[in-house]
Amino acid sequence: MWTLVKRGLGIVVLGYLGYAAWDYHRAGYFTRPDMPEGAFSISYKSGLRAILIGIKNEQESRRYLGYPMDVPFYLKETWAKCSPPTEQEKPNVEGFMAEHNMPGQRFEAVCRIQADSDVVVRGLITSVPRL
Repeated sequence: MWTLVKRGLGIVVLGYLGYAAWDYHRAGYFTRPDMPEGAFSISYKSGLRAILIGIKNEQESRRYLGYPMDVPFYLKETWAKCSPPTEQEKPNVEGFMAEHNMPGQRFEAVCRIQADSDVVVRGLITSVPRL
């Protein structure tokens, strides 16, 4: 009897560990590059993989929402470096926030990928309060 219980528990534990490894791989954490001091990363099911730099990590009190942009297929699984918008990007951010206005929402970052000499905007990150 106890042998069956032990085997059952072993199968459950192995299943959980296998699922955790698959989920970690799906999120791209095995390919995440080194991060600067103070940075944190978020991987979204939409494919947006973000390394947030120069932004305070408030994940305990705020929920980060990712808005992916349409990019070429070879950039979809690339980690993007996200930082506050530049002065040139701020007018576009204001327009985006006017379209996607939610109570308590705050604009956090623009995510960019350096592709040779081009910079591709991969997505935008906002945050809302956790309730």
